[in-house]
Amino acid sequence: MNKLSFVLFFTVFIDMMGFSVIFPIFPETLKIFLAKSGDPVLDKFTDLTRILMEASGGDWSLFVALFGGIVASLYSLLQFAFAPIWGRISDRIGRKPILVFTSLGSFFGYAVWLFSGSFSLFVFSRVITGMMGGNISVASAAMADITSEKDRAKGMGLIGAGVGLGFIAGPPIGGLFAKVDLSFFELLFPEITLTAFPASALAATFVAFLNLLMILFWFRETLKKDPEAPKQKKTHPILGVFTSKNREVVLYSLLYFIFVFAFSGFEFSINFYLSQFLNYSPSEIGFTFVYIGMIIVLIQGGVFRKLSGKVKETRLVRAGSISLLLGFALLYFVSNSYQLFIALTFLSSGSALLHPSLSTLVSLVSGKEEQGTNLGMFRSLASLGRGLAPFGFCLIYFSKGPAVSFLTSGIICFCFLLLIWKLKQPGHSHS
Repeated sequence: MNKLSFVLFFTVFIDMMGFSVIFPIFPETLKIFLAKSGDPVLDKFTDLTRILMEASGGDWSLFVALFGGIVASLYSLLQFAFAPIWGRISDRIGRKPILVFTSLGSFFGYAVWLFSGSFSLFVFSRVITGMMGGNISVASAAMADITSEKDRAKGMGLIGAGVGLGFIAGPPIGGLFAKVDLSFFELLFPEITLTAFPASALAATFVAFLNLLMILFWFRETLKKDPEAPKQKKTHPILGVFTSKNREVVLYSLLYFIFVFAFSGFEFSINFYLSQFLNYSPSEIGFTFVYIGMIIVLIQGGVFRKLSGKVKETRLVRAGSISLLLGFALLYFVSNSYQLFIALTFLSSGSALLHPSLSTLVSLVSGKEEQGTNLGMFRSLASLGRGLAPFGFCLIYFSKGPAVSFLTSGIICFCFLLLIWKLKQPGHSHS
């Protein structure tokens, strides 16, 4: 991995870390903010909050879960919406200016979170970081600029790894730093109000600042403009679902959307379950995600690498789906931490097998000139799944409780298993 590739990898890592870093501290953060009165944003949603509270029968914990789902979906949906915008602008003025601007914006957004003493500022920080997180499209384009056709799939795989690792690393960072006490700062500067769990926000701010410095000093412009090249009308990658002639790519991408939607819904709603029903603290939730991350890294770095090339990806997809289904079945009956971690082992193992296997299948059925486009559509559908899942699953959690929420994920995974069971292993990529 050269310096340019590492900067791009780290950039998308920050994008996804920004989405998931809030997970373990979200329940307690929302409780603190929602308990305060006189917030302008909350005042505008007075009718909505009243209706939600009445619908929950006055159950504060379920109300917080639903409101949290709405706020969480905001980040990914903005990231999804702004990805093609930043991509188009970078095609005109270059990759580095946009990466500098969006990285600076992310740093500013995390700084706003650090000093957000109100719900309004907290939401504002999520809006900024969500919009700036759309620069994943620019990072992907820059990776395409610096890789040959032969190495294009490897480059896009590195971007995918950054996305996956960022999503995994966010919760441990948020949860573990939640234990750090920064109250002395407010004693030294009483006029400044810090957010709930400020050390988590400070860690995210520092990492975003580090990324900005990397782009400023390590990243060089990769776009080489060709004045004779015809201008192409660019659309959002997700529209490839309707325009692509490669049915296999569309199928794998839609299957990936289903999987990501179910797993992301679980990953978000489990935070509220751990906090409200198992009485986990933010740091304990963080340790839980550390365990999930360790299993994923061990499976992907050990088991998958050894099996890749020896076992067909379609078989690995089936194995991952079965593991995921077993995990959700066990999760439905969880009543203590011991049972929880058994279920999480199956869930993490299934996820670890499905992510690389499905992306490999997309690469195998794509021609050299289609790798970037097809992987872009593949990841865009995943982004949409991550955006819709928090609200969708917290709505179920809110109305029916956590058991039904987990059962829903299990039913989706069962349908997923039926859809992929007869998948045939592709031969050579289409040329």
